[in-house]
Amino acid sequence: MTSDRRFFSWRELGPGRIECRIDLGELFTKGRSRENFEGRWPEFMDSDPSHSRLFRREGDVLIYRSEQLVPVISDGRTPLLLVLGNPASHSVDAGMFFSFESGGREHRFWKDILRPSGVLALAMEGGDVEGRNRRRRERLLSLDYGSPFRVGLAVYISMPSPASGLWNGVAGVRKLLGGRAFERLIEAERQRVTGTARAFMPDGGTVAVFQKDAWEGLRRLDDPAYGIDRARKGLLVGELAGLSSIKIFGLPPTRLAGPCREVLGRLVRQE
Repeated sequence: MTSDRRFFSWRELGPGRIECRIDLGELFTKGRSRENFEGRWPEFMDSDPSHSRLFRREGDVLIYRSEQLVPVISDGRTPLLLVLGNPASHSVDAGMFFSFESGGREHRFWKDILRPSGVLALAMEGGDVEGRNRRRRERLLSLDYGSPFRVGLAVYISMPSPASGLWNGVAGVRKLLGGRAFERLIEAERQRVTGTARAFMPDGGTVAVFQKDAWEGLRRLDDPAYGIDRARKGLLVGELAGLSSIKIFGLPPTRLAGPCREVLGRLVRQE
């Protein structure tokens, strides 16, 4: 188990899966923040049917499953770590990043962003969702794909939330925890992601981030501040804070598939 702050720890459960623990008594230290969290908790839990399987509480400790898919083998290709915002609850439950869109359709992340950009050819058509997710996970871990990179996937905020609705995305996690507790969690998560990047690319490589908090937390202070226009134009370029051997690129969010694909394509052409 890895501890990033006294209130947060995480461990690997198996391929693509991690377990995180938050000591709520340590996270919420002032005023009514804990009481407000407890008031919001039932509604958050009811916001996605998978939450009863992903989250549990043992006294003051909140335990939940999340996702991280980083291969341990190497084949000489440049390592590229893709850092997303936070996982969708249904994808964690299914055991694979961007497991499916409505109706079980292949997610745009795989077919409209990664494949046409040249970063990673792992879009799959046909077959059941469970089978597609299993094959994609196995191929990512065994490096069995077309790409100039050895690709890993991580999330900046480990706590899952629904893909839509009042509690969706990183904003939903912030709403659940409250601003002060969320900022404390971000610092612990930053250490987790930085440690993951260091282990994945000890001799250097590239981190591509798709979310504002991830860019702001991982960049050096003298790198450009986040702006959506800068992200769309591919102007967010720097180094991972404290690790000059690792380049960092800020991309538009995945909902902007076209601009995201274009900026990723530039990254491929630079390789």
